[in-house]
Amino acid sequence: MKLRTLPTLFLFLSCVGLPLFAQRQPVLKQIDLPHSYYYREMYLPQLTTGPSAAAWSPDSHSLVYSMAGSLWKQEVSSRSAEQLTAGPGYDYQPDWSSDGRWIAYAKYDHDAVELWAVNLETKQTNQLTHGSAVNVEPRFSSDGKRLA
Repeated sequence: MKLRTLPTLFLFLSCVGLPLFAQRQPVLKQIDLPHSYYYREMYLPQLTTGPSAAAWSPDSHSLVYSMAGSLWKQEVSSRSAEQLTAGPGYDYQPDWSSDGRWIAYAKYDHDAVELWAVNLETKQTNQLTHGSAVNVEPRFSSDGKRLA
């Protein structure tokens, strides 16, 4: 009887030890960011789909916000919103120019965060920065001629 118990005990102990050596798999793909600044300052795109990062228009009649990776513009007096940006990447942190014609924003795409602007009359988007510098929170100067 003791000889039968020994193999059973060995089998039991070898199975108990398996979870200790198993490789742990991440639930979500790790986000690779081009600069450690993003981890330090927690500049990560919002993962939920509700409206966030709202900015008022200079005349206070409209609001622009980020939702589901795109920018949306909504008149305060309206219940409907107009989608301003679409496509790959995550658009967020919008800011209006003082004349109300442009919105600058940060776009997270392909492991980089770049600054972009959208012309509200033509809906044309323009990439403003290129490279792996820290490009977040764009702000127009009071005269609307420069972007910080």
